[in-house]
Amino acid sequence: MTDDDFMRRALALAERGRCSVSPNPMVGCVIVRDGEVLAEGWHRRAGEPHAEIDALRQCDARGATMYVTLEPCAHHGRTPPCADAVIAAGIARVAIAMRDPHDVVDGRGIDKLRAAGIEVTTGVREADARRMNEVFIWAITQRLPFVVLKAAITLDGKLATVTRDSQWITAEAAREASLALREEHDSILVGGGTVAADNPRLTRRLGIANGVVPWTRVVLDGDGNAPPHAQLFRDGARTILFTSAPDRYSASPELEIVRIDGLADLERVFGELHARGIQSVLVEGGAVVHSELIRRGLWQKMILFVAPMLVGGGDAPALLQGEPISRLTDAYRFRFDRAELVGGDLKLVAYPS
Repeated sequence: MTDDDFMRRALALAERGRCSVSPNPMVGCVIVRDGEVLAEGWHRRAGEPHAEIDALRQCDARGATMYVTLEPCAHHGRTPPCADAVIAAGIARVAIAMRDPHDVVDGRGIDKLRAAGIEVTTGVREADARRMNEVFIWAITQRLPFVVLKAAITLDGKLATVTRDSQWITAEAAREASLALREEHDSILVGGGTVAADNPRLTRRLGIANGVVPWTRVVLDGDGNAPPHAQLFRDGARTILFTSAPDRYSASPELEIVRIDGLADLERVFGELHARGIQSVLVEGGAVVHSELIRRGLWQKMILFVAPMLVGGGDAPALLQGEPISRLTDAYRFRFDRAELVGGDLKLVAYPS
């Protein structure tokens, strides 16, 4: 087996932490000697042992090669430095998928390993590692949360009919896949209009996530029209309400109220969320919020569940509404990343172009 093969396995191990490691990155590790796997490990949850430590505890690693998806840390955080443990274990070679962009690491782990006489190879399946930890990389380097636009739409791009009937556009398999996305993101964001129309709970229902970052519901109420009696303001779960009319609502230990100046304050909203430890935001609508984020380029990923149906109606809520584009050269463009069938619906994943 090659370096690529062993790193592919390490990446698969890292994926197991997707719904539990935030605010940390996903990391996997494989220790190999003479082509034989001695141990495997992965980071399970923030505050628990890193992948390297998890693997090292399972074997005598003297003279072995370690494959790890992210540069070993060289600082004291919630846990001691992994680079020190790798050196103490007598590892002869370390293959790393990508350098850690966090400013407390950023090459220091690699330098420490090399200074100890360990052979270090970097960039093994780096593109895969960067894709896997896209949320962590964005949040660390941009100091903003990674924003994912998610919607269930008809083939003609509608979020609902002209009478606002939207349950259910997609079938059960797509709805289950949609709920699974909540498990891997720190927060969910909707507009005040969605709260008024649907009175949603915005809960995690699958019981998969068990990270240290609390699940946070975010309401973007630029018009100040979200009903104060809505259940997500009164159910005791963590919620942040950004509103232009804060006097209409009563704050509590679970409900934080932040005054904003309408949708003009979107950049500030995301800055405030990052300051509260939120690295990712799953935006579930409605049409006004989605449209504003698209027009202003304030998103990093789009996930659409497209149902095989047409509903029509110029006034029906759409993924992009408001002022139309007159020339194709001015269109809001993105690139498709992948597509797959989920039951009878189509799941599309896209990124800004």
